[in-house]
Amino acid sequence: MNAPIRLGIVGLGHMGRLHLQKAQASPLVTLTALFDTDSQQLADLSAAGLPVVESFPALLSRVDALIIASPTATHAYYAEAALRAQKHVFIEKPAVTSPYELERLLRLEEESGVVTMVGHSERFNPVFSALYPLREKLWQYTFERIAPWTPRGSDASVLLDLLIHDLDLFWAFTEGRIADMRVIAYRTRTEKPDTVQLWVDLVDGRGASFLVSRDAPHKRRRLSAHGPNLWIEADLLSRSVHAWEAGMAKEVSLSTAGDALAAELEHFLSCIARGDTSFLSLAHVQSVMAWAWQAEALAEHRLVFAGQ
Repeated sequence: MNAPIRLGIVGLGHMGRLHLQKAQASPLVTLTALFDTDSQQLADLSAAGLPVVESFPALLSRVDALIIASPTATHAYYAEAALRAQKHVFIEKPAVTSPYELERLLRLEEESGVVTMVGHSERFNPVFSALYPLREKLWQYTFERIAPWTPRGSDASVLLDLLIHDLDLFWAFTEGRIADMRVIAYRTRTEKPDTVQLWVDLVDGRGASFLVSRDAPHKRRRLSAHGPNLWIEADLLSRSVHAWEAGMAKEVSLSTAGDALAAELEHFLSCIARGDTSFLSLAHVQSVMAWAWQAEALAEHRLVFAGQ
C-alpha cells in the first residue's frame, strides 16, 4: 500500500476551508502544511492544532502536493513556484487570469512531469455523469447559474468566477469549435461584469446560451438541453434530471449520493498515485479558458452596460 500523500493548502478562505475539511477526512493524505497571508487565519488554524507554516517556501518543503485556493490573482505565482519545485498541483478555478500566465504554466507542467488539476467541480456532479452518455443526442443547451451578491470571488469577473463552470460543461459535452459568440454584460457591484448573457454557436450547428449573475435575488443552477428526439431538464443543485424522449416523459434515475469536492480530491490523489494525467489538467482546460477569455474580451470592450 502506498504511503499517504503529504498535502498542503495555500489560501484558507471559504474554498480553502472546504478543501481542508475534505483533506482531513481522506485516508489517502497526510495534511502537512497550511499557509495563508492572513496572520489571523494562521493563528486560528494553529490554535486548532493544525500544521501551519509561516511562508510559502516552508510549505513547499513539506509537501508532495498542494491545493491552491488563494485569491485568483495569486494562482499563477503559487503554481509556478510549485511546478518548479516539482510538486503536484491542484488549482481552484479560474486557474489563471491571462493567456500569458497559462502558457507559462503549461511549459512548466510539461517540463516537471507532475500532476496538475483545475477545480472544475461540476464535472463531479452526478447530473453531468447522467447526461454525458446522452451528449450525441443533444444539439442545443441552456445554462443558468445565478446567485445573490457576496464579495467572495469578486476579484475576478463573473465570467471567470461562475460562467467558467458551465463553459467547461459545454466543452465536455461537445469539444466543439466556435463559429460565433455574442455577449451582453452588466456591471452592478464591481468594475467587472457581474451579470452576463452569452450565446455560443459551434461550427457543427450545436450551440448554447448562458445566463450568469452574482447579483441575483436567489441561487439557481439549471441546465436544459434538447435534440431532435430528446429533451432534458436538470437542476445542478438538487441533482434532479428529467428526460423526455420521442414524446414519452420519463424521469432519469439519479443517485444524489456523493460529494463533488471529495470526489475531485480523490481523483487528484489517484492520478498522483497511478502517475496518470487528469482530464482537468492545465493542458486539458486550455480550450475552455480560451472560450472564457474570448467572452470576457467581448463583455469588457464591446457590450458592457454600467448599472445604476
